[in-house]
Amino acid sequence: MGRLFPIAAVITVFVLAGAQVRAQPVPSKETRPKAKSAPAQSMPAPSMPQPGTAAPRIAPVPMEAFAAESDPQAERGTADTGAEAPSACQIRIAGKLAVIASSPSISGPGDCGAVDVVRLEAVIQPDQSQVAVSPPATLRCTMAESLAQWVRDDLTPAVAQLGGTPRALDNYASYDCRGRNRVAGARISQHGLANAIDVRGVHLSNGRFADFTDRSLSRTFREAVRQSVCARFTTILGPGSDGHHETHIHMDLAERRGGYRLCQWNVLDPADDIPLPRPRPREAP
Repeated sequence: MGRLFPIAAVITVFVLAGAQVRAQPVPSKETRPKAKSAPAQSMPAPSMPQPGTAAPRIAPVPMEAFAAESDPQAERGTADTGAEAPSACQIRIAGKLAVIASSPSISGPGDCGAVDVVRLEAVIQPDQSQVAVSPPATLRCTMAESLAQWVRDDLTPAVAQLGGTPRALDNYASYDCRGRNRVAGARISQHGLANAIDVRGVHLSNGRFADFTDRSLSRTFREAVRQSVCARFTTILGPGSDGHHETHIHMDLAERRGGYRLCQWNVLDPADDIPLPRPRPREAP
């Protein structure tokens, strides 16, 4: 019996140890630690208009940028009624070639519109005297620049043969939002793009008014004016063109395919005096 007790004690110890091993919980698959994965990069959510607000719209490009510029991308711009910095054209001519005031860009109505708009008040001559534009013309700057150069370089020498110097250019029409020849539904006029001016003549220092369409005025003078404007501008319409320009001259800088230019102005001679029929005799049956 003395030898059996130690053996029984040993067996008891092993039995208790096995019971403890079986009693410990086995970690489930759900509780096992998972390998950490790289955090997913969040993608920005697409911007959506807030309730009650309109979706943003891209401002339309004024037609002027396509109608008159050799490179439409150069001065495309959008109309802005706020303050605008002077353009390169305005810096180039202000106080040197012309007296101008910067104006807000024009946008509408309809297809009418222009960027880089100025109010042309006078042309500055090389001797610093001024030729007024009466009334002041609303034009895009490049058109105002071409008009000023024409007055300085072409018109002034031409009027010298009339015994005077130019004092004021008669402005019949500049910016005007309308169709061509004021016809409803017609294609937009260059006047509606601030790219045209109509002139009737020039007031001289000797008090004379030189009407460009006056048949009684020197033909040599009128022919010199016609040649100069047709060389400098891309569209010229005057007497004999379309029936709408018999008393004034239209000038613009519209650009056409292949550099096509339109010069339609007939310098007309004075009308011949047509003798009136003799009065009918009283005794005639």
